[in-house]
Amino acid sequence: MRRASRIMMMAGTIVAGISANAAALELTPGRVLAFHSEPSGNCPGLDWHVVVRAHNQLTGLIAWNDMQDVVRVHGSTDESGRFQLAFTPVGGKGGKGSVVGQFPDHNGWLSARVMGAGCPSQDVNVEWFRTPGSNNG
Repeated sequence: MRRASRIMMMAGTIVAGISANAAALELTPGRVLAFHSEPSGNCPGLDWHVVVRAHNQLTGLIAWNDMQDVVRVHGSTDESGRFQLAFTPVGGKGGKGSVVGQFPDHNGWLSARVMGAGCPSQDVNVEWFRTPGSNNG
């Protein structure tokens, strides 16, 4: 009986861990979202550092070309995880731009369209987590 309850406890722990990995991204104030998105076509890879602030506000930086080009970003997100950011270059070098996207929900992917960061338009897809039983990667 003791062995059976240990096995059930272990199975419950595994299921809880899988469920936590498949849960929507929690956008609580103070959360730092730092990640890299790969280059696509003639567009550079981007290094992201975004902080979730109170009232669903987002602030941070996006950099490319080995962090030679850096923009400050600010914007917001809604309850469904859609977000928009505007950016201005650090040091006045380069133009302004924007980002619209969706934080990962149960599909495990962050997706965004970036306009103006090293190229006119770039679609970004970043695997945030793997859903149980998926073959995405």
